Amino acid sequence: MSKPEIPCPKCGGKMVNGELKTPTVHNNQLAYPFSIGGYMGGIPSMSYEASEKPIWVESTGERKGLFIKREETKQLTISGFRCKVCGYIELYAKEV
Repeated sequence: MSKPEIPCPKCGGKMVNGELKTPTVHNNQLAYPFSIGGYMGGIPSMSYEASEKPIWVESTGERKGLFIKREETKQLTISGFRCKVCGYIELYAKEV
């Protein structure tokens, strides 16, 4: 069973499913900023290509703990859709 096509709310174009990822900066890139593979210049190393999925963290409104009470949070993954015509992006937070 195929997924239904979602029209873009801005222009009516076709929306495609995707996810948001951010580049990860490693310690070796910060130590030598102007070397090959450095963060601020040079050829990016293979480690720069690694990325992590960002998460949405929100408070549940509960405070738990035996001796020290701390506010409870829940984490949600971020995914979304992008319009192939106008580039509009719509993001959604889903429970992990």
